[in-house]
Amino acid sequence: MLSAAAICLVLVGAMHSFLGGLRLISPLLARPDFPSILGSQRNARLTLFFGWHALTVFWWAQAYVLWTIATEPSRAIHATLLTLAIASCMLACAAIIASRGRHLSWVFFLPITILLVCVLIE
Repeated sequence: MLSAAAICLVLVGAMHSFLGGLRLISPLLARPDFPSILGSQRNARLTLFFGWHALTVFWWAQAYVLWTIATEPSRAIHATLLTLAIASCMLACAAIIASRGRHLSWVFFLPITILLVCVLIE
């Protein structure tokens, strides 16, 4: 059952990012009257784009956790910490690079990554 749930999460994430990105996010981002936040429309567009896809990243991370619980339950804690560390690192890097550090989500995702890595290497 957990394996099936993991597969469903992967599929939902793929549909969310690809179909939702194509049919919902892309038309919104293309609007000329898109609002400005963080000083520009560019930053607002990046925030919406990365926020939308961040959800998929975390769904896929949780799919891996569910798969690990189903196949190797003794590694569940390690899998959870590892996938959260990887997902947080990806999102911190995306926020730093795409917004040139202006979107402050990296201020939270980077310490989360560091703390989780510290726990993993103990």
